[in-house]
Amino acid sequence: MKPLAIDFAPQRSVPYTLHERIRWFAGGVGALLVVLSSAAWLTTSPVEASHMAVAAVRHLPGAEEAQAVDAAVRELNLPWLATLDALAVTFGQDNDAVLLGMEADAQRAVIRLSGAAHEVATVQRLPARLRAAGPFSAATLISQEMQEGLPARPVRFVIELSLRDAI
Repeated sequence: MKPLAIDFAPQRSVPYTLHERIRWFAGGVGALLVVLSSAAWLTTSPVEASHMAVAAVRHLPGAEEAQAVDAAVRELNLPWLATLDALAVTFGQDNDAVLLGMEADAQRAVIRLSGAAHEVATVQRLPARLRAAGPFSAATLISQEMQEGLPARPVRFVIELSLRDAI
């Protein structure tokens, strides 16, 4: 008896069609590109990172530069918006007193106000109103003087404000 080979797969007349050959070729080229790009990446990354191995000399700031930076940071950290809001509330409620000038000392966290008012009693109330309205730990009336010949606002004053959020 002769053995019988039973094959349920359909017979191919051509081993691979042109379309299948192109797919195999494209797959092989893709795999080759992956291998080549990974090899290129592995060989170049130590070269690219080699500049990090060289110790760079870093320039540390001197005392003057450090003090200048500290002064700038101290000035920027002052609560400017809250201060300006408090001054607007205090001097904007009524026209009894007006603000003529403002000087800030960021190192001491102090703001010095100069202004003019109608009467002495208004000037006496200003420090309490400023302490209640803003971020001030102290509001001190430094000076006040009556000036003759100024009928609108004859009382000149200077108030010193110490800021609460000082560095």
